[in-house]
Amino acid sequence: MGVPVEVTFRNLSPIDWAETEIRQRADKLAASCRDLQSCRVLVEIPHRHLVRGNRFHIRIDLTVPGEDIAVSRAPDAHALLKHHEEPAREKRMEIEADRKNGHLVIRKAFDAARRQLQEYARRRRHDVKTHV
Repeated sequence: MGVPVEVTFRNLSPIDWAETEIRQRADKLAASCRDLQSCRVLVEIPHRHLVRGNRFHIRIDLTVPGEDIAVSRAPDAHALLKHHEEPAREKRMEIEADRKNGHLVIRKAFDAARRQLQEYARRRRHDVKTHV
């Protein structure tokens, strides 16, 4: 659409598939919210873990009239605690595995951005619940 999308890669070389997926998802956001003025996306790998693998960090900054919306998907606290102590392996505790998959991190970040844009649109329409 007509929304400028800036994609920045930090601590890694530009990835073509990631940039095209980000631009496609940003176009979908622009189609769903006509008030969207700009979209800036930062893709980075904050630490280079040779043994445990690299974890992606995505930050999306959206500009709409009157507000700036920021969405961030970073490695979770469980992944940080895992370095200090080795807990018992359980399936439910393997939540940081999706942080290594770039497609999933991008999808989850843009899903959160879409929800925040929907909330912005509700507030703008004055379509929020009021307490009696």
